[in-house]
Amino acid sequence: MSSQIELRAEVSEELSDFLEAHFHECGTADWGILQRAPGSPYELFGFFPDKQTADTALDTLRAIFPQLPEQFVDRRISDEEWQNAYKEFVKPWSHRHLHWIPLWERKNIQPPKEAAVVYLDAGMAFGTGSHETTRLCAQRLLDFQASHSAAFAQARIVDAGCGSGVLAFSASAMGGSNILAFDNDPEAISVCQTNLEENEHLDAPQFAVADLQDGLAGEQADLLLANIQADVLLPHSDPVVLAVRAGGSLALSGILTKELDQVRAHYESRFAALRPGMIQSVDSRTDGEWADLWIELN
Repeated sequence: MSSQIELRAEVSEELSDFLEAHFHECGTADWGILQRAPGSPYELFGFFPDKQTADTALDTLRAIFPQLPEQFVDRRISDEEWQNAYKEFVKPWSHRHLHWIPLWERKNIQPPKEAAVVYLDAGMAFGTGSHETTRLCAQRLLDFQASHSAAFAQARIVDAGCGSGVLAFSASAMGGSNILAFDNDPEAISVCQTNLEENEHLDAPQFAVADLQDGLAGEQADLLLANIQADVLLPHSDPVVLAVRAGGSLALSGILTKELDQVRAHYESRFAALRPGMIQSVDSRTDGEWADLWIELN
């Protein structure tokens, strides 16, 4: 029987935030952060095919985060245990009428009759909605639907940096039919296509492999969702600013609360330079250590 090597160590809450941000940006399939229950310690964990790969990965991560603990617990686990390990930490989520259900819970959970339901299994590599940044975007999507109920079905909705496609699938489950989702990682789009097969009840969003520059070229979105790290949103802001139509809305996420003022000031400046007088309102919400930025245009 083949097996994997698991590495695990407790880390501080502050370090967990930095590590989580790094993993969220990289879309790594090897490392993760978990807190088993409120008040429990934060744990850094990783799964690797052999000891040499595990040691190399830890050395690489330690070069970026030298404050990592000196000692890690390592153990050999079966492939089956490895493949199912992340399921313990991915739970169903719902807000208002939107429900995200992991595939392995499909037979166990009966959502309300009128619910907008998305079934997902992204493995350890991409988000299934458990991350705060994704939930923040989903709540903005629900708000947008509530305020554009008559036009929602045909509204142009773009999910930039889509990962597993959870936001694009959510928009479809809610009745949207004009949805584009893209990511610069081909594996992410492969995951989206796999998840599409598990959601035959939905109109298929359009999926593409693209970065912000190419993915947003020529776009005029009614709603642009960009759940991407701040260190990407800042230097690549212009394609984002130009891709929202007049009267449209922009939701930025993947922003640590301590970065929010910087991101807000930058985007207000770029809108003033590229689309003067277009901002109608700016708002933000927080979820744990993460924040979003909501911009509505005239």
